[in-house]
Amino acid sequence: MSRSTVLGFGFVILSAFFFAVSGPVAKALYGAGWTPGSVVLLRLVGSALLLAVPTLAALHRRWRLVRRHGKLLLVYGVVCMAGMQGTYFVAVQHLSVAVALLLQMMGAPLIIVAWLWARSRRRPAAITVVGIVVSLAGVLLVLDLRGATLSVPGVAAALASAACLAVYFFVSSHQSNAIPPLAFTGLGMLVGALTIGVAVATGLMKGRFSASEVDFAGAVVGWWLPAGLLVVFTVGAYVCGIVGLRHIGATVGSFLNLVEVPFSAFAAWLVLAEALTPAQMVGGLVILAGTVFVKLGESRAGSRVAVAAD
Repeated sequence: MSRSTVLGFGFVILSAFFFAVSGPVAKALYGAGWTPGSVVLLRLVGSALLLAVPTLAALHRRWRLVRRHGKLLLVYGVVCMAGMQGTYFVAVQHLSVAVALLLQMMGAPLIIVAWLWARSRRRPAAITVVGIVVSLAGVLLVLDLRGATLSVPGVAAALASAACLAVYFFVSSHQSNAIPPLAFTGLGMLVGALTIGVAVATGLMKGRFSASEVDFAGAVVGWWLPAGLLVVFTVGAYVCGIVGLRHIGATVGSFLNLVEVPFSAFAAWLVLAEALTPAQMVGGLVILAGTVFVKLGESRAGSRVAVAAD
């Protein structure tokens, strides 16, 4: 693998880790009386404020880039920030976290592959198909679905979140986007915060906050500690995601992001005392193996296209 690919893998894995840790932290806030709308609004407003100064610095004398990529930025903020987080937390209200995460994580890569297949009219390489099957098998190993119940609204919200996640991979990997990753994230957070703010103000999402103490990682702490960590993890997840996806692309990135599932299991064990199982550990390794197959398949497909062009 090239240095760029290795760098991309590293940043996407780090992004997946930050996303994964955010879930259990948010769940700790739920226990203190917070709602999905309040948690998402906190994440976006806090992240936008945290990135305000770096965003302004990165865009010094470069505001023309914002005008040039305004539509892409709007999609990123509304769909990838507000839409992806909002629909996921709605899904969690109706489904178990395991099922909601399964539908989101499995749905996004399949949507991406199907979209690229329909757009290019080229069937994915056999090794890519093998990578898809192996990666999804790894997810099934990590998630314990025994006794799970489904609901139509929950499934619809989880699939909507998967579609938003697919858009996130496409937008984040956009090679022509010249806005610096830090600034792009900061502006996206602002657009997403405004979107969720409207949803909460109109009653589309419930936004109940609480100043009660929180049971967090085996200790009772003030609400501000998990809230602050949630903001920091959110910023890290999106910034690392953009940097990594610009190196490895949407297809590979979407499958590599499946490592978020075992990361979530580990974070749940650390923060919420939910134990890991041997199957979950094996599942994480299987997901990584499947991602390597997908990358190999994409590389071979690119080589065939290059040869055909010659």
